[in-house]
Amino acid sequence: MNNKQRGYTLIELMIVVAIIALIAAIAIPNLRASLSGGREAAAIGSMRTISTAVEHYRIRLGQYPADMAELAQKNPFLLDQELVTGVRNGYFYSLQSASGGYTCNADPELVEESRFFYVDQTGVIRQEEGEAAGPDSVPIQ
Repeated sequence: MNNKQRGYTLIELMIVVAIIALIAAIAIPNLRASLSGGREAAAIGSMRTISTAVEHYRIRLGQYPADMAELAQKNPFLLDQELVTGVRNGYFYSLQSASGGYTCNADPELVEESRFFYVDQTGVIRQEEGEAAGPDSVPIQ
């Protein structure tokens, strides 16, 4: 009698699980870096949008807005509702008027492996890693 059973041995299953774990160990850090890069790109785009909206406000009314709420109230079609709340794509946005201009910061929710952004009336977006960006931070190329 031939009493052979078909199926996989424990060793074969362990090898398959080890291969899947190895692939996951390689892929997950790359996925996290891609997500972080996407959030940063979206933050830069949002900073450009805010900077443009602030300049439209200044041209129209002759002064800079005091904050994001005032900007949205006078120029409702330049900013979407999500950006007006100050939170978008994993970043917190804050807009303040300054003497003769304005400052706007984008600070990440998760500080690890994220860049902070800053823009003012010059229109130059600046970045800093690990701490809040300011007027002396490195400009984005």
